[in-house]
Amino acid sequence: MNKWIAVFLYGCSGLIAAVSQLLMKLEAEKSRGERGIRRILHIRVIIAYGLMFGTILINMIAMRYIPYKYVPVLGTFSYIFVLLLGYFGLKERIGKRKALGACVILLGIVIFNH
Repeated sequence: MNKWIAVFLYGCSGLIAAVSQLLMKLEAEKSRGERGIRRILHIRVIIAYGLMFGTILINMIAMRYIPYKYVPVLGTFSYIFVLLLGYFGLKERIGKRKALGACVILLGIVIFNH
């Protein structure tokens, strides 16, 4: 596998993990009154766990071809994805500290690549 394809897959796994977290959050808000096993036997929860399992598989495959120095940097993209999905999917507010944190993460990625 090409190194850059593996880098792309590893970056996409952060997005997939963020979507999984979004599904779990939506289902948790929807099924507040339920208890026990009934709380996790919903299609969103099952899909979310499947996505997380897929993320683990993608990471294991991609990390075989990615130089180790890229792994921590690419892992920070998941924070940006979670922030954006929270804003667009859950209508959460992005405060000054969150925006500043996202900018610092992006700046660190840019500095790392130069």
